[in-house]
Amino acid sequence: MKTRDDLEITFIFMAFLWIVYFLGIVLPFDLLNFGIKPRNIHGLKGLIFAPFIHSGVRHLFSNSMALAPLLFFSLAYGRKSALKAIVFIALVGGAGIWLFGRGHTVQVGSSGIIFGLIGYLMAMGLFTRSLSALFVSLVVATYYGWMLSSFFVVLPGVSWTGHFFGFIAGILAAWFAGKNNVGRKRKQKAKQNK
Repeated sequence: MKTRDDLEITFIFMAFLWIVYFLGIVLPFDLLNFGIKPRNIHGLKGLIFAPFIHSGVRHLFSNSMALAPLLFFSLAYGRKSALKAIVFIALVGGAGIWLFGRGHTVQVGSSGIIFGLIGYLMAMGLFTRSLSALFVSLVVATYYGWMLSSFFVVLPGVSWTGHFFGFIAGILAAWFAGKNNVGRKRKQKAKQNK
């Protein structure tokens, strides 16, 4: 039942991205105006909106293919912690883009969330001290590890800062989740010992 619910949430989220894209075609204003504009005060709204906006079908399709399994695995590990991680990645990773991104650009797309979830899932095994999380970390590292090579190449039209700061934000989100998990286990042990 939980697996089906996680699949449904993943499907709804992916459908929402496509709906936003098609709305962008028919709306009388350009959704790209809601992207992250580095060091521009008006570009701060992009921290919330940019992950849902894509510059074209190809951009959206490639992000959808990478994001769907990562989102599903994150939800399967823990829905509440996954949602917290996604919000954290969007805000902290987006802040990294806003502070250090290339000036006079508008940055949009889910790739920051994708790299954030890669970092999150890869680091969860280390920080939560859980065998199942370590297994997921190894699977994600094996399947998505090659994408980290993009840190060593700067390509035109690709947000290096989005990938990098999303990944760092994901690792930080896993660290916070791990601290909470270890703290919860200690409290449970202390209650049992009373």
